[in-house]
Amino acid sequence: MKKLQACIVAGALASAVVALAPQAQCGVITPINTASSGGYTFENFDGPTPNAAGTTINGISNTGTVVGFTTADMVTFNNFTANPLLSNNAVSFQVGNSTAAMGNGINSNGSVVGLDGNGNAFSIIGGNVTTFIPGGGTSAVAFGINDNGVIVGQYTTTSGTMPGFVLDGKNLLTINAPSGPNTVNAQGINNNGLVVGFYVGTDTQDHGFSVKVAMGATGAITGVPIADPVIPPVPGEPGAKFVFSQILGINDQGIAVGYYGDTTTSQHGFLYNTNTGKYTFLDNPDAMFTPAGVEVTQITGINNQGEITGFYTDAAGVPHGFVAIVPEPASWMLLSSSVLTVVGLARRRARGATSAD
Repeated sequence: MKKLQACIVAGALASAVVALAPQAQCGVITPINTASSGGYTFENFDGPTPNAAGTTINGISNTGTVVGFTTADMVTFNNFTANPLLSNNAVSFQVGNSTAAMGNGINSNGSVVGLDGNGNAFSIIGGNVTTFIPGGGTSAVAFGINDNGVIVGQYTTTSGTMPGFVLDGKNLLTINAPSGPNTVNAQGINNNGLVVGFYVGTDTQDHGFSVKVAMGATGAITGVPIADPVIPPVPGEPGAKFVFSQILGINDQGIAVGYYGDTTTSQHGFLYNTNTGKYTFLDNPDAMFTPAGVEVTQITGINNQGEITGFYTDAAGVPHGFVAIVPEPASWMLLSSSVLTVVGLARRRARGATSAD
């Protein structure tokens, strides 16, 4: 892996790390190790300090740049971008004076969207920070942005519902839930206008959805539910049953990513082919059970090269970031085609003697 050294935050691109805003500062990520599973090679890392409570990665661009945050106390968040496959460099950034902002999505131009920590969605485009609430709502959060600058997220209406939104310039399209209370998280949009996310169903649990939108569309549209995964047996979790799923990102080939939660409260990553309706289950091989018998892998983003990103937790429950390189060409072709081969769950480290189901 090539590791470049320079980091310049003066409105220019350096070492594939994006300069975001006037408050941006150079930093470094700390590589942890390289691990393999399911044909993927995982590059695990921690973000810039402070990092005592872990690293959470929320998205990846088609250029391989990720966005996420570290935190020392789960109260103050240090947002950053980095391209872990090219460099150890990182750029830390703030949104105004907020210490509670969270960067959620990034596109190939280095534009970032998220939550400003004060109830507003934000975008950073060309170094300019904008906070907004679409549709005359009372609060909002942005989750994703495609290479055309179209933003997706969720807003709270004056009547108290929480639909999803698609914001194409000044054109607002509301996404309503297929069923249940109108609570919709529009998480990702690809360059073809396919939106994915999750909604709260009549069972009060989260379920995936997708919907195709036209450029500049306005008004309202209803999401199309995605069938829940039929989860496989998981070593160390005998009898675990499906509880909920969240779809968090999608690429231009229609491959989506996310995770599901089970009755042990563990969380496991998956890829979902929107063309075939097939799931591939994949965990970071370094995800470990805590003494309470819980392990976590969330796959939060995927780009057009098939690189995936997200985070996993260690035996102490502390999250760490990862970027996983596409599987060998034959496997990726199967994954992107109409015939999907389901990869087995990643091998699991054995729990210690104090672990419990």
